[in-house]
Amino acid sequence: MKNKIILISLVSFWIDQIIKYLVLKNIINLTLIPNFLSLIYVENEGVAFSMLKGNTFFIILVSILLIILLMYELNKNYILKNKDKPVINICYGILFGGILGNLFDRIFRGYVIDYLSIRAFGYLFPVFNLADVLITVGVILMIIITVKDEKNKVK
Repeated sequence: MKNKIILISLVSFWIDQIIKYLVLKNIINLTLIPNFLSLIYVENEGVAFSMLKGNTFFIILVSILLIILLMYELNKNYILKNKDKPVINICYGILFGGILGNLFDRIFRGYVIDYLSIRAFGYLFPVFNLADVLITVGVILMIIITVKDEKNKVK
């Protein structure tokens, strides 16, 4: 099971880094779907919505602590209880891949490369990247899994 999580993490991380490399080398500003989706190069020194901008060391430290916490949780709880649930592999794999993708950027660049810009219903969302999507989906999956497990315990 751990091998699958490691594989998913590495594939997620490398896809994220390849896209960021291509965006960085081409510094693009490209409309993919008019009035909805664009690629735009942004250097984000903070976290979501550019919060904590200028606190790179703190963000790196929190990211490392989060990885350690997730590894502890994975080893102590989910692996023992959920050996036959492939969604656990996906959840942890994409979480680790996303966290590592943005952590790598912060350590080696001092900022995270963001490039996806979405405009919907008249609202321009903050620019983000694949790692952000992986983290968000991973957290949502983890919440769903936890809620379903708790409901099953009650029954």
